[in-house]
Amino acid sequence: MSFFFASNTFAGGEDVFKGNCSACHKLDNKKLVGPGLGSVAENRTEEWFVKWVKNSQALIDSGDEQAVAIHKENGGAMPPFAQLSDDEIKSVYAFLGDLPKAAPAGNDGGESVASAANGSNDTFGQTEQNPMVFWGIIFVLVIGGVILYKANEIRDLTQGTSVDPYHTKNYPLTFIGMLIVAVAIAYLLIYGLEAGVGHIYGVLFAAFPYVAMGIFLVGSIYRWRKKGFKVSSLSSQFLEGDKLFWGSQLFHWGLVVLFFGHLIAFLFPSSVLAWNGSPVRLLILEISSFIFGLSAFVGLLLLIKRRLTTKTVLMVTNKMDMLVYVVLLTQIISGLLVAIFARWGAGWFAAALTPYLQSVFSFNPDVSVIEAAPIYIQIHVISAFFIIAILPFTRFVHFLVAPVDYLWRSYQQVVWNWNRKQIRNSTRHFFGKRPRNH
Repeated sequence: MSFFFASNTFAGGEDVFKGNCSACHKLDNKKLVGPGLGSVAENRTEEWFVKWVKNSQALIDSGDEQAVAIHKENGGAMPPFAQLSDDEIKSVYAFLGDLPKAAPAGNDGGESVASAANGSNDTFGQTEQNPMVFWGIIFVLVIGGVILYKANEIRDLTQGTSVDPYHTKNYPLTFIGMLIVAVAIAYLLIYGLEAGVGHIYGVLFAAFPYVAMGIFLVGSIYRWRKKGFKVSSLSSQFLEGDKLFWGSQLFHWGLVVLFFGHLIAFLFPSSVLAWNGSPVRLLILEISSFIFGLSAFVGLLLLIKRRLTTKTVLMVTNKMDMLVYVVLLTQIISGLLVAIFARWGAGWFAAALTPYLQSVFSFNPDVSVIEAAPIYIQIHVISAFFIIAILPFTRFVHFLVAPVDYLWRSYQQVVWNWNRKQIRNSTRHFFGKRPRNH
């Protein structure tokens, strides 16, 4: 939704491309959402390129042969980028013209733009890093997080003290600590992804989805069979209702609409792309999605404030609640960054991310699209799979036992057969038939 903002000040064509074009176009001749731009400087003039980027639909309507041919080949026009100045668009054209030519098929030459577009360190001036340093930092950070998470239990065991059931832990401090750890992990992920450390793309986008879904499946079955009576949302509505109402309404409505929006783009990508063929419909979809994203964000902030500032709610809070809040913040903030900086997310999700997800569910993951995507899209995908992994250990597990059978079961009729006046005046502990265990 970057049309809400003025054009940023970019250092050059490379930065303009990364901030505006990389979500939909590769630097070789392979198609992502739109056609590859590896040969655009050879086949198009600078003047034509500026007009196309500014308003491709106007160029198509003018009858330009090249524009019409691109429209027919790709089934739609590119969204307008009127917020970019002519100089910024020309800088992208110059950047594309300075790229080394894409190597022929089967050539693994070191200057291949195709490999650069798929994560090579040469494209954006990155240097090869030592993967052992990166994974070593990740290992130390994880071990430190586990020790911090178990610090209170370790202290109680060593000192031989009992836990006071009425003691309220300092959950605001726990939340801040987890937030700092999340920022540190995000920074390391950004460092590793941009530097192409080791096999990080394969680990995060080919292996981690299966690990997350495996944990979800095994964890859900275990909790249902071994701790079935704990499968609950642990509602705190009876402890505090006013603050909960506004936070819950904003959060849940925003989240539900966004969830089904993502689901529709995954199940019916062609229909979404056809809808986005009209700039007006595309704007309606993007603006409404952004509004619901803001709704979920504001609602989550209200829910966090309620849980951390209401004493009665703090009594039924646990550390997993804090982790859920941190992960949801990461997911929603990265999603808003996608909406702001990766223009026309409804289009690239249907055309690029849907094939990736389909490849994951078909057990043949193709990470090439994710490698070419901006970092906030990558963080958004990682946090989504992490949410799936922790679901069985959170309050969210209650959705697995939603009372959907209420929709088709018969009505239950409750009949009061006793004399209410006698019951009120009775001094007996049990009125009527004494209850007994079966």
